[in-house]
Amino acid sequence: MRMFVGEVHAATLRVGVYLCALAAMCLIATEAITRYQGPPVATMPTYDWVESNKPLPAFAMTMPEFEEAPRYAIWRHSDGGGRKDILTFGDPASGGATAVVELYRSGVEPDPEADIVTASIPELRLSERLVMPTTIATKFGDVAVDSFTDSAPGGTRSCLRFWRTFEDPKLEISGWFCNASEAMVDRGMIACALDRLTLVAAASEPKIGALFAQAELKRNFCGTNSVFIAATHKRVDWINASRDPKLRGRQ
Repeated sequence: MRMFVGEVHAATLRVGVYLCALAAMCLIATEAITRYQGPPVATMPTYDWVESNKPLPAFAMTMPEFEEAPRYAIWRHSDGGGRKDILTFGDPASGGATAVVELYRSGVEPDPEADIVTASIPELRLSERLVMPTTIATKFGDVAVDSFTDSAPGGTRSCLRFWRTFEDPKLEISGWFCNASEAMVDRGMIACALDRLTLVAAASEPKIGALFAQAELKRNFCGTNSVFIAATHKRVDWINASRDPKLRGRQ
């Protein structure tokens, strides 16, 4: 009996030692795997943009290059509170002339990269850009422009994108224009288009109204100093209503 009890104690001790050694090996392997994979990476929360079912336009714009009025869409950030007003001329998916203008009022959502135009760029088939970014003079100040090409189904199109950001109020005006062919886009045409970009309603944001009012004072009417020489198209907005009264005998 003494010998049997001694054997049991010895066997129990050996099993305990083996289990402790196995547990130590598991701990060492786990530590090694964790260090190899590196520290855990914090994932950023995802944010979604939701399109408004009944958009009430806050801005207006005309482009003589397009016969039809632009399609107006409003996208709101579900969490950050940002808003994008997007005017689309033509069909971005086609091979004809198209244009998109986006006015982005940011909220608390993460800021996009400074040189990325968010206005429906995924709908284009971008290729290498032609030249380095430059600027053009507009009523909103210097606007950055950048040429690129679009590999449309009917052939390569010449395009030009543009963007201008403001810190106070937080506003970004961006967009792009594509010709129906490889003909170079006239940058003066882009400046004239921005000259016709007007504010329709922004009662809840007086800083936006002040920005557009100041821009009207710098309006150059498509490169001329006189409205009578080369006026842009007649507008119907809150600025034009008070500045252009009805005269007797005028139709």
